[in-house]
Amino acid sequence: MKVVSADQMREIDRITIQERGIPGRQLMEHAGRSVADEIVERFERGAVAVVAGKGNNAGDGLVVARHLVGHHWPVTLFFLSDPGGLRGDARAMCDALPTDVARVRIESPEQLRDALRDFELIVDAILGTGVKGPVTGLFGEAIEVLNSASRPIVSVDIPSGLSADTGPIEGPVVRATRTVTIGLPKLGMVVEPGIRFTGTVSVAAIDFPQDLLNDRKIRTNLLTENMINLYLPERPPDGHKGTFGSVLIVGGSPGMTGAPVMASRAAMRSGVGLVYCVTPEQIDPLVTVRLLEELTIALPSEDGRHFDVRSLPMLISRAAQMDAIAIGPGIGRAPGTQQFVRKAVEELELPMVIDADALNALGGHLDVLHGRKAPTVLTPHPGEMSRLIGQSTQQIQENRIGAARNLAVNFSVVVVLKGAQTVVAEPDGGVYINPTGNTGLAKGGSGDVLTGLIAGLAAQTGKVLPATLCGVFLHGLAADLAADTIPPRGMIPSDVIEHIPKAFEALMRE
Repeated sequence: MKVVSADQMREIDRITIQERGIPGRQLMEHAGRSVADEIVERFERGAVAVVAGKGNNAGDGLVVARHLVGHHWPVTLFFLSDPGGLRGDARAMCDALPTDVARVRIESPEQLRDALRDFELIVDAILGTGVKGPVTGLFGEAIEVLNSASRPIVSVDIPSGLSADTGPIEGPVVRATRTVTIGLPKLGMVVEPGIRFTGTVSVAAIDFPQDLLNDRKIRTNLLTENMINLYLPERPPDGHKGTFGSVLIVGGSPGMTGAPVMASRAAMRSGVGLVYCVTPEQIDPLVTVRLLEELTIALPSEDGRHFDVRSLPMLISRAAQMDAIAIGPGIGRAPGTQQFVRKAVEELELPMVIDADALNALGGHLDVLHGRKAPTVLTPHPGEMSRLIGQSTQQIQENRIGAARNLAVNFSVVVVLKGAQTVVAEPDGGVYINPTGNTGLAKGGSGDVLTGLIAGLAAQTGKVLPATLCGVFLHGLAADLAADTIPPRGMIPSDVIEHIPKAFEALMRE
């Protein structure tokens, strides 16, 4: 599903009305009706307060009120500005209200606070996507009153006060229980920090032409179950282990033997036919005793405990029979290992997922990616991203989409910038935002699970972008399913691995 900025949504509005001939009043009517229908479906009948500001968002709210009254819900309209000042379509919707709909002009936050005590549900129709900067005055005070009312709040299109684009929260924002967004989700609603204010989001497509909603020029997307189902590797009933590919997981060093184990186990859970866990010779026995279904390969090196250039010829030989490779889990930062990683990136000609200290080995050496003859996926967390591109972690977190997109485009790689609402960027500039996952993933080892899952899926498909999108979505979904029985605080990466099959099952039920 596409995700739009405020400007992109305004352009869709403009084309729909001015070039496609669909009246704005019709759009407003259907938007408000969609919100009312959502309320009727999701909430028990009770007294509803519709709090309206000015402009089209207020107009949408007036339509909500009219349709709720049509469903025999008791509704009162609270105007934060003079309703006589409404213009255009919003004015027409005000004139269309039944005469028996109660209307109250709010003059102070105290008046609104007292009034809301008599209502079971609040509809937020104060401000829409045009907000720039903090909301002040009566509108800002009203937002604070709504948040303190201890009532469910349904926001029309976007929680009032929230920027439709990314950025910090600069003033009061409605904390919605549910948001019914119109046309397409807005970027500020699906990433931090805005996602904390939206509650459950549903999308009312209304009458916008489908080609505008699917416009390829809109390069930001929200991953959905339907999309992931299209990308999942096929499972032919006559398939065998050779059918489903083979993958190498390359990692491990003293003190970090668990990382390649978890990556290998996650790869096996991906549905791949064969998983080979590749470690230095002296690490191999520590890994072998922890793996049952996966195979192991021990590579020679100077000290036997860390990869170095002596490990490379055997790795290249074994990789020739493989379909994908992941390099980095627990691999360490020994100087010889870093040289080994860079050489492997240059010389191995199969789809590669690069993670953990293998990413750190590329810091200051990203040009080796230009020589790659096969697709590449980088999976940094913000700290690793900082070391890769020379920006502070704060700068990256303030513009996660831009940072991921620039790295992907400049080096022709797929980038997975991990964190809340993981961002996946592709080489042509497309970006995908992942909605699954929870704080149970904020544990050491979770990234190793993701790496193995993506690599295993890539071995099955041969296409790294679909494999990456599926891996990221499934990784988060497995954590969400684990959270049904394990509190995120106590969740560990092994719990996520065990729930990967349930994540596949949940997708296939859709």
